Amino acid sequence: MKATMQYQNKTPEEIVRQHKKRLRAKQGLLILILLLYVIAGIRGIWWGDDGIADVLLKLLILFVITFPISIWISRDFMLLNLILSQDCDPVTYVQVMRLLEKVYKRKWSIRAIHVNEASGLMWSGQFIDALALAESLCKDKVSANYQLVLLNTRFSCYKKMKDLERAMQVRQEADALISSSTKASVQKTGQKMLKAMDASLALWRGEYETFRRMEEARSAGYTAKLQKVVSAVCLADVDIACNELKNARTHLEYAIREGGTLYVVEDARRMLAELAQKEWMEGTDYGERTVKI
Repeated sequence: MKATMQYQNKTPEEIVRQHKKRLRAKQGLLILILLLYVIAGIRGIWWGDDGIADVLLKLLILFVITFPISIWISRDFMLLNLILSQDCDPVTYVQVMRLLEKVYKRKWSIRAIHVNEASGLMWSGQFIDALALAESLCKDKVSANYQLVLLNTRFSCYKKMKDLERAMQVRQEADALISSSTKASVQKTGQKMLKAMDASLALWRGEYETFRRMEEARSAGYTAKLQKVVSAVCLADVDIACNELKNARTHLEYAIREGGTLYVVEDARRMLAELAQKEWMEGTDYGERTVKI
């Protein structure tokens, strides 16, 4: 809960300043440990106290001490994803990623930042910019997990831009990547992504019962608020198509209340306005409008 709330009600500058402070402290600790190791190593070699076995043992100890700190640094970077996944604030997320470009210097770190930025742009509804950035990053070498993020960003952009052919091509690229990977984590994450793509395509084609069945199977594993908000908007679309207007209103009001700056909130507002008009024309009204349209 503490990790989830640490970025709420903070400006992008405050978030990055806090992150940079923690990063520099951990990097300083790593440098101090390395200096101590070098001093101890030089002393041992100078006095002839250390043999090969002693040097190897000290290297092992150095690795055991520094590796958890490196993981700690990576974890802090990954926690920034909570701005998107739990706070549902892609606008702030994109601003944070752009500010982080001045904090990190290594190429792989900058690539990871750009991958995240592309995802944030997509979730904020800037599909052309997101797609351009994601397509440019496909030429760079990134980890399999970041390749999955790029594939998902490209698929979502093409789908929103109503380019079914290219969306299907990206889906095939994703399938090929996942099939060729030997990493269990990539397989697990990739299969979930493929199921999400298939469900999205089913909704796009108007296969409402198929989508509802797939979504019910997937939603049990949702932990991120972003997933729940997007699911609510999609289910509302199905509800309206099936004339289940009360359920649709419940889903849309939840999405508007919890969706932050996600682009689907604008979709939800538009759908709720159309729903209100439909109810008025049919002479029905399913509850008070507790959410501003």
